[in-house]
Amino acid sequence: MRASLLSLCLLLVPALAPAQEQRPSKAVPAIAKAPKLDGNLKDFAPTLTVRPPAAADASASFASRVAWRKETLYVGVEATDDQLLSGDLVTVTLFFPSAGPTAIGHTFRFAFDGKRASPPESGTSAFAQEQVEAGVQRKDNALNLEIAIPVTAFPRFPAVEPLVFDLCVTFEDQDAVGQKATSVSNCKDGGMIGEALKLPDEFRKNLKLKPPEGVLSLEAARGGWLGWGVLHYPVWVEADKPLTSESLRSMVATDSVEPGKVNVNVPESLLLLGDRTLLTVVSGKDPYSVEGKCDGDLELRLGLYLLLSKGKTAQRALEWPAATCALGRALSVNLEEDGALSIGYSNGAIINFAWSGDHFERTELGKR
Repeated sequence: MRASLLSLCLLLVPALAPAQEQRPSKAVPAIAKAPKLDGNLKDFAPTLTVRPPAAADASASFASRVAWRKETLYVGVEATDDQLLSGDLVTVTLFFPSAGPTAIGHTFRFAFDGKRASPPESGTSAFAQEQVEAGVQRKDNALNLEIAIPVTAFPRFPAVEPLVFDLCVTFEDQDAVGQKATSVSNCKDGGMIGEALKLPDEFRKNLKLKPPEGVLSLEAARGGWLGWGVLHYPVWVEADKPLTSESLRSMVATDSVEPGKVNVNVPESLLLLGDRTLLTVVSGKDPYSVEGKCDGDLELRLGLYLLLSKGKTAQRALEWPAATCALGRALSVNLEEDGALSIGYSNGAIINFAWSGDHFERTELGKR
């Protein structure tokens, strides 16, 4: 058991350690005035220039320029090609490596007609894509882009660690309609070639967010902000208006489901002593979706969130299975006045928890 715990710690330490402090990085300069997003980069200064490595056989090239102001990152791209086609794409990917082990980057696409949809496999939310604005200027074989990426379009970024990030700009050059594009990029294997980039702490302080300890990274969502820990469930939520069960579900889990539709008996809310409210979120994929079978690779998860600050803030109090092949489906969720919580499953297990100030702790193994 001790060896297992040690192995787990060794696995988690690299993900949590502030490795980005040792990584060489360049500071992104601030600009005094927001540029007009028209593709004319004359008003876009001072900036930091990022270029791809030279390629003798490439028919396309670009230089990108980066700066920030208030709560927005600005990226300018000056690209040239022997001929610009509708299939020529400029892809911009933003990623903070120290944002936690489950964090991914956001990818945005552009062409001579402006913003294009992000590739589905990138995992970039529709909300993030909506926040980005771009201006385009095209002349002969030259394409200029001015892109504004507000912090609400950022992928998860560190809540405390330095704001070191990779900005990957890729020109996908299609020389003929239907032909496979070749790529010119300043990145390799998902990271920048050479030094990374860094935003100042001031950029994060401007948001005036106050997440609790244990929040490793932050990310905007439709309706507010999320704080993430080590696991794949948000540990903290700050909403623009008082949370409801429906609005909480939409913010914390894109794969949330209605409990009744997956045959688990989970109430929308629970009440703690002192009239403190817990909202529930069920998410994931139903392992029992096929009649008479159970898929061991699928599960439903139950999240309990304690409402704080007049209902606009919520903190995760528990994350636990709602349906698995081992436990079955959750048939009952009962909370006593003293904070004792029990979850009963169709396979006979009853899992018990006790309230510990701001979260639930398991009190016994139960049975399977």
